[in-house]
Parts: sequence; structure tokens; C-alpha cells
Amino acid sequence: MKSRKIVAVALLTSGLFIGSTASALADTTPAPTNNSSVTQAQHDAYKAALAQYKIALTQYRIALVTNDINYRAAMSKYRSDWNSTVKNYETSWQSTLATFQSANSAYHAKLDPIQAAHKSAMDAADAAFISASSAATTNDALNTALTAYWTATKAANTTFATAVTGLGAAPVRPAKPVAPVKPVAPVKPTDPTKPVAPVKPTK
Repeated sequence: MKSRKIVAVALLTSGLFIGSTASALADTTPAPTNNSSVTQAQHDAYKAALAQYKIALTQYRIALVTNDINYRAAMSKYRSDWNSTVKNYETSWQSTLATFQSANSAYHAKLDPIQAAHKSAMDAADAAFISASSAATTNDALNTALTAYWTATKAANTTFATAVTGLGAAPVRPAKPVAPVKPVAPVKPTDPTKPVAPVKPTK
């Protein structure tokens, strides 16, 4: 009977010892840790940054295309406006020149016969003087030839001057106006800075 009690006490003592040992071991064993250095928060932050990067990249590409379109449109308008300015300048000048040429032609159409008549009168006076001076045998005859010549040429010049005065002022050729100054060409828009992709967290 006594021996049974001793065994029971021994077993109980052993159980308590094993339990205590197990409890001690459980308390001192470190909790398992996550071997990955990337936390969920870091992963979520990367995903959010990546989404924003994709949006920014799209906007960047759109800006590049928009800048190119706007620049080409501005250059096209610039060339068109300049060509129009030059054309208007030349057209205006040619119109002014044509007006002068028309008036000048009309003036000379009236002047030419007057000049032809004056030349004929002068040629006749010249021929008469040569003939008279060649045939003259005395000094009085030479003086008479000279007087006749001066009278004839004076009359021709007076008639000519009167006729020319009657035509009015001759048209004056216009001076070509100062050419337009070519404006500065449009400047290509500055492209935005390309967005930088976020750095993916490493394990």
C-alpha cells in the first residue's frame, strides 16, 4: 500500500516536472518571423506609386503629341501669314507700278509726236543753215544765214516747250516701298519632364 503511494507521488512529481519543463520551453521559444523584408504597407505604397506613374506617363506622352501638333500648326500659320504678307506687298507694288506705267505710256503717246515735230523743225533749220552758209560768198550772206538759223531754231524750241507744258507734269516713277520685315518664327513648346518610374521594393 505504501509502495503504491510512493509510485503515485513519483508519477505526479514527474508529470509536474515535465509540465513545468514544457511550459518553460514554450515561454522561451521565439515567435516565428516573416523572412520577407517587404511589408504589406510597402507593397501597397509601390502599387499606388506605380498607378500614379502610369497616369503621369500617359499625360507625358499626350503632352509630347500635343506640343508637336500645336507647333506644326503655329509654323503652318506663320508661313501662311508671311507668304500672304509678301504677296500683298508685291501685289500692291505691281499695282502701283502698273498705274505709273499706264500713265507714263499715255503721256509719251502725246509727247512723242511733239518731239518728232521738234526734231523735224530743228533738222530743217540745220539743213537750211548748211545750204545757206555753203552758198554764201560774203560776210553779210553768212550773217543772214546765221540769223535765219537762230530764228528758226528759236521758233522750234518755243513751239516744243509750249506743247510740252500743255501736257502737264510727266508721271514720276514711284519708289518701291520698304519690304516687310519677316517676323520671328514660333518657338517649339518645351516638353514636360518625363516621369520617373517608382522603385519596386526588393525582398
